[in-house]
Amino acid sequence: MSTHAESVGSHGYKGYWLLWIVLLVITVTMIFIGDSPLSKAPQAILLLLGASLKASLIIFFYMHLRFENRNLILVVLLGIFLTGILMFVVPAFDGTQILEHRLYQ
Repeated sequence: MSTHAESVGSHGYKGYWLLWIVLLVITVTMIFIGDSPLSKAPQAILLLLGASLKASLIIFFYMHLRFENRNLILVVLLGIFLTGILMFVVPAFDGTQILEHRLYQ
């Protein structure tokens, strides 16, 4: 029976530290994009792409999803996608309905 130390020793922490540095670079880049003189639309698109990239890296490497069965990966990604829709699209639709109702009163 292998212990945790033996399993960690086989692949080491080098990959985790490298990924942490990549995430740090992406984060610093996103901070500079947020402070840049770009207009709001390109800024928002770049920041959303950066956040999506960071989330994907965390999901696949730190949560070890890249080693899992393809069906489990699809279930997890579908759950994240549906949660995103419920958190952002549904309230945005409801907010526009409230805004339109206030404008016509």
